[in-house]
Amino acid sequence: MAKKNLVIVESPAKAKTIEKILGKNYEVTASFGHIRDLPKSKIGVDIENNFEPSYSTIKGKGEITKALRALAKKSNKVFLASDPDREGEAIAWHVAHILKLDEGDSNRIEFNEITKTAIKDAVKNPRKIDIDRVNAQQARRILDRLVGYKISPLLWKIISSNTSAGRVQSVALKLICDLEDSIKKFVPEVYWEVSGDFTGGINLNLNKIDDKKVDKIKDEEIIKEIKKEIPGKSFEVTSAKISDRSKKPPLPLKTSTLQQLASSYLGFSASKTMRVAQTLYEGLNIDGNQKGLITYMRTDSTRISDEAKETAKVFIEEKYGKEYVGNYTEKKGKGKIQDAHEAVRPTDVLLEPLKIEKHLNTDQFKLYRLIWERFIISQLAPVKFKQFELLTNYDKYQFRGVANKIIFDGYYKVFKGEDAIESVSFPSINQGDTLVLEKLGVKEGITKAPARLTESSLVKKLESEGIGRPSTYASIIETLKKREYVVSEGKSFVPTSLGYEVKENLQENFPHILNVKFTAEMEEKLDRIEEGELDWKETLKDFYEDLSKYLTVFEKKVEEMENRIIVSDVPCPCGKGKMLMKSGRFGRYLKCEDEECKEKISLKGIDIPKEQIEKGEIIVNEIVQEREKLKRGKPTDVYTEKGANLFLKAGRFGSYLESENFAEDEIRTPLPSEVRKMLAENRVIEKDGVVQLNHILKKIEEEEAELIRKAGPCEKCGSPFEVKRGRWGKFLACTGYPECKNIRKLPNDKKKEADKKK
Repeated sequence: MAKKNLVIVESPAKAKTIEKILGKNYEVTASFGHIRDLPKSKIGVDIENNFEPSYSTIKGKGEITKALRALAKKSNKVFLASDPDREGEAIAWHVAHILKLDEGDSNRIEFNEITKTAIKDAVKNPRKIDIDRVNAQQARRILDRLVGYKISPLLWKIISSNTSAGRVQSVALKLICDLEDSIKKFVPEVYWEVSGDFTGGINLNLNKIDDKKVDKIKDEEIIKEIKKEIPGKSFEVTSAKISDRSKKPPLPLKTSTLQQLASSYLGFSASKTMRVAQTLYEGLNIDGNQKGLITYMRTDSTRISDEAKETAKVFIEEKYGKEYVGNYTEKKGKGKIQDAHEAVRPTDVLLEPLKIEKHLNTDQFKLYRLIWERFIISQLAPVKFKQFELLTNYDKYQFRGVANKIIFDGYYKVFKGEDAIESVSFPSINQGDTLVLEKLGVKEGITKAPARLTESSLVKKLESEGIGRPSTYASIIETLKKREYVVSEGKSFVPTSLGYEVKENLQENFPHILNVKFTAEMEEKLDRIEEGELDWKETLKDFYEDLSKYLTVFEKKVEEMENRIIVSDVPCPCGKGKMLMKSGRFGRYLKCEDEECKEKISLKGIDIPKEQIEKGEIIVNEIVQEREKLKRGKPTDVYTEKGANLFLKAGRFGSYLESENFAEDEIRTPLPSEVRKMLAENRVIEKDGVVQLNHILKKIEEEEAELIRKAGPCEKCGSPFEVKRGRWGKFLACTGYPECKNIRKLPNDKKKEADKKK
């Protein structure tokens, strides 16, 4: 029997799709991502030996490696088909190494979409592994390893073992912290905006004073002067011109804009967007055929292939008319690297979202529709409109107004954004006419602090600053959240005290690592390595020479801090002395100065001024005692059957009751959602420090007992019902669960009353 050709991809889902395309002469298998990497237990880079990396098989990948070797041995030819980016190139290189493939052999295939045409073309045109691209990825991996494994252990010693330094992640943290500082320092200012109602109902805005552009006026004296001088005055029309304008459709999606739009419109996190996009790229079963639905989703490019443009042109012409076909020209990327791939687009524009909705889960459908619609919009013709600009002058004051009239709706046929042009009729006014200012409009406002960064705006900021690459944005954000450097308030990121402390330590001791310009320049160097313009090991050498100078100074500082005794103002509950500040796995904590005492108190979340730590005396007793009080909870008027008092406590999922003898009786009771709401709204009475909950809980118990009585037994099995609480409120559930899964909605009393009135 003839040997098959072996194609190695990264994921099983992709393998399944490609195998159906290539047919019986090919076997397609997956490496399940990386199979070799630097070891986790040590730095894995021989700094003294020209930064030679020490790669090893990733834990758990031994069987996969063994299976790949066996398949390769019995195959006619091996094709390496990992993703079309630096990381994918490095994966192909690692796979080639473990399979002992000839480095000079053309066995690397690359495709931007998983379609029949793209896959078959790729197999016909294999190439050699691009070692420059591999080296760029190796350089990135080692740079990140040097920062992480050299700096992080020092942070563990002075903050906690949950902290880490990251070459790109730390700069993202700095951006969030610096913005928060700007918000805290922001001083609001009163401003005024001036408009005027002129003859014929024409409204214009104050544009210039003394030929200087004005927008928001912050000097009240100027406003007083305006109010005094110009109401009722005749203004000469100095310009009344009509010009032809057009508005181009938005560009196709690249990774950053995909993440931003998915965050804004769908509420997806960056990591969720990439996870869902991966499934669409790898392929799904559509009417019995495995199809990749979108092109590769990690790209800096907005370029569209000629074939995709032509398909879109035919689709638009048939659906909307020939005049709606756009003449799309892609925006040029910053360089060869960024423009290496196409934009994110559907692989087949005829697969309209609604036609294939039944084959997709909810998230896949939402994201696919977003990608499909944005692609179609980008290929539509521009909106064409006429713009009428009116300028009127009196003395040193100029008012201006603009009106637009759409003459061809173009891409508005399909999509109108928040900034859509409003179409109105033009007034009959000519240059030289006179308009009287009949009513002056002065609107007062207050300047607002800068808006905090959201996932969407952080991605936009990272991209505009040249920090990181499309494939790294999601992991950067997830690390910041996982490490608890930031918390979310609504959709916005707020730095925690831990985040600030990490940032301040890095800012003070490794200013170049947190320098935005330096980080962006390093990304450019990685691009140049990929282009073959820079030697990757020389780049590492230059970076480490600079880093090691800062490391030497910081190591000495950490050693001094470790040996410093930091006394708190908190007396130890054991009564033998004060408590000392220590750093451990879970952050800072207090420990009794008596070595035999085992008492410990966490300082997590408490912002301790740097000056106090350096002085060796911290003031935290008031905060600690308040937290300990909250930890113990508040006594209530509710008791257990054995007479133990139940304390009201706050937990991860809201307020609950816990026995004062919990260590012995282990009684802990969740509170009904309506009671938790009452507590949150301060609608529960407290007498002499005791929370009055008993009468509220008794009333709820009686109401629920009446509901159960009225419901009678379960009509399916005869068991009694019980009241349960779900996402949409209370409902009746059979107590015969899991054998009987019968449930009933509770009667809607308001609806009953309304029906009675009718």
